[in-house]
Amino acid sequence: MKCPQSTERKRQERSYDSGSLGSSRGSSLVSSHEIRSIFAEQRDHLYWASFVITGDDAIARQAMVNASDLSASWNGVFRDWVIGWASHVTVRAAVRAVHDLISESAKLYTGSSCETSDHDDPSGVLPEVLSVVLSNDQIVSLRRVDPRDIVAALDPLARSALVLRGIQHASIADCVLLLDVPRQIAAAAYCRALKWNSERAGDDLKPAVGPWTNLTTSP
Repeated sequence: MKCPQSTERKRQERSYDSGSLGSSRGSSLVSSHEIRSIFAEQRDHLYWASFVITGDDAIARQAMVNASDLSASWNGVFRDWVIGWASHVTVRAAVRAVHDLISESAKLYTGSSCETSDHDDPSGVLPEVLSVVLSNDQIVSLRRVDPRDIVAALDPLARSALVLRGIQHASIADCVLLLDVPRQIAAAAYCRALKWNSERAGDDLKPAVGPWTNLTTSP
């Protein structure tokens, strides 16, 4: 089923693309081969985010391939911009790949503990929760977690909201648009993800051994 907001989403992302490219003046231009190399250099980082969202190895890898192919089709883009864009476009490819699962997850948040009966704001947490993003230290800590543990702990909507808003610091409007759920549902899912991450960080008091690394290789 076609996403009802797909046309608007494409329009906004085209606008985002143009603005991002324009802000990177002064960086060195890269070829399509160099763009693929950048994706390869960030392979573990991109796989982690993609797997957290999709919960499936094959879908996560395909999202990375789709993102790389899309980016490599451009000419005359800037290296600094591509480094940041690699994560941006991979996460969005992953979210779209599991859109149906995210829609199913949204049904879990009716009557969520994050909701209140506030008349003006049905979620009761929109100004408070959706304004929260993870700090650099919190992101580093979260990225040390095996993505399979995150998949086991959170549903697809909560995981996607955590990556989009918490890690990537995407705007609230972009999160709601890409997840294709009502604003209060996105808030409730993000609230659940933040609570889980807070509890996880509180329990994990021992020094981290190092960043999580994807040790598996494609056949």
